[in-house]
Amino acid sequence: MVRSVAILCLLASLPLTAQQTSPFGEKVDVNVVLVDAIVTDADGHQILGLDKDDFIVTENGKPQKVESVDYFTNRTLLNGTEKNAVFKVERVREERYFVFFFDKPEGALLYDRLRLARDAARKFIDDEMLPADRVAIVGHDVRLKVYSDFTNDKAQLHKALDSALSFGPGLTKSGNAAHSILGAVDGKAMINRTGTVYEALTVLGDSLRAVKARKNLILFSPGIVEQGEDVRDGVILSHSRYYRPMVQSLNAANVTVYSVNLQADAPLLPVYHDTLQSIATDTNGEYFRNSVSFYSPVAQVEQTNNGYYLLTYYTQKPKGTKGYQKVAVTLKNREFKVKAREGYVYGE
Repeated sequence: MVRSVAILCLLASLPLTAQQTSPFGEKVDVNVVLVDAIVTDADGHQILGLDKDDFIVTENGKPQKVESVDYFTNRTLLNGTEKNAVFKVERVREERYFVFFFDKPEGALLYDRLRLARDAARKFIDDEMLPADRVAIVGHDVRLKVYSDFTNDKAQLHKALDSALSFGPGLTKSGNAAHSILGAVDGKAMINRTGTVYEALTVLGDSLRAVKARKNLILFSPGIVEQGEDVRDGVILSHSRYYRPMVQSLNAANVTVYSVNLQADAPLLPVYHDTLQSIATDTNGEYFRNSVSFYSPVAQVEQTNNGYYLLTYYTQKPKGTKGYQKVAVTLKNREFKVKAREGYVYGE
């Protein structure tokens, strides 16, 4: 059963025109904001057939006019009851995007757990991946590495999963220009400026902005503690300077992180959980703390993303400004559940 959770993510503020002039002579940038939301009832069942008039979107308490609503689904939710849905079938889109990210510790540490994580990803590819799904395999050891760009080719993904457990160089170019990480990534940054996991996720997030849908990143990691972080008595008191840019990049690219701790269920200091929990929370994902195997977390991520709505609205910001805009999304039917990120970055 789908968990009783609703997730809203924001893609980015993308300039539609260079500028407009307000009635008072002020120059403004007009931006399109894309908002995706999973809507469930009290029992966790996904709700179909909602229209733009069912959603309430506000910025600083000011209502925003929702221009359109599309529905993304893996088709398993499309049944006879949807024939009465208010949106038209031609507005239903099937593609889903998954990124398996392997944060690999040095040497052979936790190799057996990494292998179990690889097996869980392989099971998803073999048993759950649908024809419209696109999956990418990436990892980090000394830098960000892409082992497979987005694809539905099982043989290619199997090969990439095996490569992810080694310390190989990864790919340098992609054959899929339409939905490509490598086609959009800053190559110099990937080679020279991804020494930390935070930087790797930042560069990866930047490369994913061109894919106009939610991206679900499953992060397998033993815990993340980077240089410059203030750790006392096993607790991270402050993150490094790379943490906030990473979160902003992921949110701007509409990436939801589901972090999975590679370490077994033995008691761990908070430091091994804090960052994984924070990244999941800040991108509106979920943290899986203790997993005997990794099949269950991957299955839960797949079920959560059976379907979601994509809302579009326009907003104006003073020309040349940049900042962080808080957003709130609710539903007119208060019995339904929706959980939103806090906002989006504009003017970058």
